[in-house]
Amino acid sequence: MGEQEKYKNLLKKVIKETEDHKIKSSEEMVRALVNELGNSSMPSAAGGKSQSFAE
Repeated sequence: MGEQEKYKNLLKKVIKETEDHKIKSSEEMVRALVNELGNSSMPSAAGGKSQSFAE
């Protein structure tokens, strides 16, 4: 999977979490994105394991 595809899937996940009311504010959304990018295996991230927003 390419880098753009990973980012696209990440954004879809954030949209779904917002629609499901698991993310209730823009601050929560930003924190979730930063957390996901920091814990993901995306090439531009620091590395590590991927983690769900709803954990």
